[in-house]
Amino acid sequence: MGNHSSSCFVIAFSKSDPTAKLFDAHGNLLRRVKLPLKAAELMLEEDPGHVISPADELSRTGRFCAMRAEDELVARKSYLLVPLCKVNRKVSDSDMAIIKSTTSKKKSKNSSKVSPAMAAEEPRDEAEESVVNVFEQSIASTGFDFGRPMGYNKGWKPALEPISEIC
Repeated sequence: MGNHSSSCFVIAFSKSDPTAKLFDAHGNLLRRVKLPLKAAELMLEEDPGHVISPADELSRTGRFCAMRAEDELVARKSYLLVPLCKVNRKVSDSDMAIIKSTTSKKKSKNSSKVSPAMAAEEPRDEAEESVVNVFEQSIASTGFDFGRPMGYNKGWKPALEPISEIC
């Protein structure tokens, strides 16, 4: 008999053509690039004196790094068109913030939805908002705290004595 699902294949088709985003060094979207495409082909199409840098490498290392000419661009990734003079230099904090905000993916709206009838708020009194609830616990159930965090146990450290060798 065996597992029937092990012989099933799932093929995912993209709704659109595979593309990558190309930004300039300041975070402005230049265009979407259709793939498959190598970095050398894209550098020839764009301005001379510029190289392609992956945005995820930039956020990981904090430096502009150039892709090799034979590297292929990956679908749904962001790339930067960087001048040659900026290669291997640190990115300023302001540039990093701009690039991260423009290249970051938008969060999906998969959150639960609340019907308007359920979202109606109950009227509250001002006196209820200022009330502070205090929970009482007995010392017998929790033990004495002595200012240590809960679950703090001092580890066992064995006393090691030197071994003398008699010749």
